[in-house]
Amino acid sequence: MTVAKNGRTLRTLKVSAGKKDFETWNGTMVVLSKVPTIRMNSATVGIFGPEAYDLGAVKWDVQLTPSGTYAHAAPWNEGKFGRVNGSHGCIGMSTSDAKWFYDQVHLGDPVTVVNSVDTVAVNNGYGDWNVDWETWKKGSALD
Repeated sequence: MTVAKNGRTLRTLKVSAGKKDFETWNGTMVVLSKVPTIRMNSATVGIFGPEAYDLGAVKWDVQLTPSGTYAHAAPWNEGKFGRVNGSHGCIGMSTSDAKWFYDQVHLGDPVTVVNSVDTVAVNNGYGDWNVDWETWKKGSALD
């Protein structure tokens, strides 16, 4: 993950994003909230059965969609960072990298994911960033 400010790269972080069938949303999302610690339970996002999880005290959480996409510390995936995607859709990183990222971003900052499968829906946060100009004009007085 490349973190940039004003077009200048600040740092490159090794991450593990969503695995097959749980891919991280492609496209631009916006930082909706930040909390230093949160409990993540798969039932809240409709994941049950063998893929279910209940993680207490997940650190340095940056919320990107109302549907539950976060960038956060994921020390349980340490061997996967920069090598393989192994999450249920979140962007996981080391605890120290997650803390650094958490300290850098602000509410409203855009976060763009590339090379994934499906683009985040326009109604899943501030997904308007992912609408091309022609489609945008069709819903306005400009057309």
